[in-house]
Amino acid sequence: MELVRLSGLQRLARAAAVGLALAFAVLPLLWVVSIAVRPGTQAVYPISILPTSLTLDNITGVLFASNGIGLGPYRNAAFYGLSSAVITAVASTLGGYALARYSMRSGEALLIVILALSFLPSASRIVPLFILTSATGLYGTAQAVILAYAAGSIPLGIWLMAGTFRQIPVRLEQAARIDGAGTVLTMRRVVLPLAIPGILVVATLAFIDGWNSFSLPLILIPKAAAQPYTVALQRYIQEIGYGINWPLLSAGSLVALLPVLSVFAILQRRLVRVGGLGGAIRG
Repeated sequence: MELVRLSGLQRLARAAAVGLALAFAVLPLLWVVSIAVRPGTQAVYPISILPTSLTLDNITGVLFASNGIGLGPYRNAAFYGLSSAVITAVASTLGGYALARYSMRSGEALLIVILALSFLPSASRIVPLFILTSATGLYGTAQAVILAYAAGSIPLGIWLMAGTFRQIPVRLEQAARIDGAGTVLTMRRVVLPLAIPGILVVATLAFIDGWNSFSLPLILIPKAAAQPYTVALQRYIQEIGYGINWPLLSAGSLVALLPVLSVFAILQRRLVRVGGLGGAIRG
């Protein structure tokens, strides 16, 4: 395929578009960092764009001070997110493989329905989930939140995994069966190693969705000790007589951002190391 050469004006327009997109994504993050690392006296109106001095008191205050939320809410969010990621990865792998490999009547229509379910906002599921968890005795438990997270992530996960398995040639599985491998051995030795990139993407999306969720744990977990950081940070918004405590709220948000960046960094290295399907097909 011949590469299209861009003119100088087209390259300039492309650079401007990329710059605007980066500014739209990065500037809010930089603003949060700017508020989080400045003393509280510099976070009052009129507020400067850049702090005149830097401090980590806001971060240590959120994690260790008496008016902070502590490490517990972050551990809760990590536990809920990781548990949801594991359930989503397993269920999506099984469902995606079934839809990709077995001939089903209305299989494509089922995939479209599954994809449509993934677009439902979490707020639309709050009332049904509240009624369901109350009826089953799960209300206020970690299981209720984990299953609610997984229920919202599995539809998109199945759709993504079905596309992943369709990219894996069937002849690889057929060759393994000819060599005497059964269904379980074929899945473990042939299919799953090639599907690892897709599984990692599905699990990561489920973890991020659970890590950042607010409305579901707010309704399903009334006990403060079991709430994630997204709910615990409300105390800095509801401080009566003081308004919003922007430095501590920004510091708490900055702490929550670090695990997400770490997950993406690990995922990127893993995807590069695993590689694509080309090497397996050529081999």
